[in-house]
Amino acid sequence: MEEVILEEQEGTALVTLNRPQSLNALNTSLAKKLYAILVHLERKQEIKTIVITGEGKGFCAGGDVKEFYQKHERWSYIMELAGTLHQCVTSIRRAPKPVIAAVNGVASGAGMSLVLACDLAVADENASFNMAYIKIAASPDGGGSLILSRILGLKKASELIFSGRMVKAREALELGLINQVAPPGKTLEKAMELARQLNQGPPIALAASKELINKALFPDLENHLEAERRSIARLGTTKDFQEGLEAFFQKRSPNFKGA
Repeated sequence: MEEVILEEQEGTALVTLNRPQSLNALNTSLAKKLYAILVHLERKQEIKTIVITGEGKGFCAGGDVKEFYQKHERWSYIMELAGTLHQCVTSIRRAPKPVIAAVNGVASGAGMSLVLACDLAVADENASFNMAYIKIAASPDGGGSLILSRILGLKKASELIFSGRMVKAREALELGLINQVAPPGKTLEKAMELARQLNQGPPIALAASKELINKALFPDLENHLEAERRSIARLGTTKDFQEGLEAFFQKRSPNFKGA
């Protein structure tokens, strides 16, 4: 089964994360395939917009917690996975065309960071978002700490990152995390409709506008991504991280001790 599916439809590339059995959780294989597709689409002039969505009931549940738990060399594994995820985020921001997230279900941890990296987002009425990292004693990656802070400011970004609480679609719209809420089951249809509208616009001007937005909001993106990568990899070696993983699988509250 292909972990990432690419379809091209009249100037729009539809990119579907395809690990529905794990709510499209990111592993290194999926992340590498996503990055290869994004780089390919960056250069295709006939593709004017990119839509990213998830197969099944979720958009992306974040990093694959089962793989975190199974890895003995956790620092190197997280460094590799976060590094590839960050290449995806850089490619989304660098692409000279609008990238739209069609959020059909949960977008958690790195999944939420992917949504934040996109230029625009449409979410199902029943979709939910959370910066879940804190639940397993991790820190954000995927540019989440940077982009969320730029969107929300200090107080609200700190609240969502420190608590890891769920944000439903309507609240996400009010906070400015997404652009539209779609009726149940209509998310991809609405996102593709938005893409078709953008396809009628002037591509050179859209590319220039995106470049200016990047310069205004994210001139330090790559340095910040590297800081995030090293932070989450370091935390992945702690006893608290191990406790967070064990509590997750045992469906209990973790007992963190700061070690």
